[in-house]
Amino acid sequence: MDLEAHLLSRLDEEARRHWSCIVCVFMAVILVVSAVLAALQGYTLFVDPDLTIGHIKFSMEPVAYTGLDGAAPPSFNVTLQATSTFSHSFCTGGGGATLQAAFSGLTVAVGKVAPFCLEPRAPAVIAGTVSSAWTALPQDFQDRISRGREKGGVELEVNLSFQNKFKGDVWLRCRAMLDANLNKTPCTSFTRTPFIPF
Repeated sequence: MDLEAHLLSRLDEEARRHWSCIVCVFMAVILVVSAVLAALQGYTLFVDPDLTIGHIKFSMEPVAYTGLDGAAPPSFNVTLQATSTFSHSFCTGGGGATLQAAFSGLTVAVGKVAPFCLEPRAPAVIAGTVSSAWTALPQDFQDRISRGREKGGVELEVNLSFQNKFKGDVWLRCRAMLDANLNKTPCTSFTRTPFIPF
């Protein structure tokens, strides 16, 4: 019995020692991760706080267009104005940006915008042309646009999407009435920031 008790005691001691090692390793990992996150947070707050609190205001000028009468492929010339409050340059990725024109949620024309950068706290103009793969706007779209004009106007939706190393995926949505005599209309932006756990 004494031998059995001694063996059980040794096993209990080994088990406690084993679990103590596991706890120590686990605590060390937590400390390292916490230190890394604290360093990232400190960088964001003290080195460049604008990484998280800056923003860009976009607006769209009246859109020039052709082809809505079915005589030619639909095409839209889009001009956006932007003002950045970031303290650093805000740039698209190497692929530039994708520009889309849509009616009632259905995209009718797509185009690309060359890569661009918005300089710190400075205005900028972003221009692009989107064209349709259709040789002519389908008749049902022409009829819908005609009915919209009879009821007071046709709303055009313009979407711009691109990637930025600070803000991740960026989407821009602008809405304006065709043929409206407005200087510019404000746009709404959405972002999906890359995952940084802090």
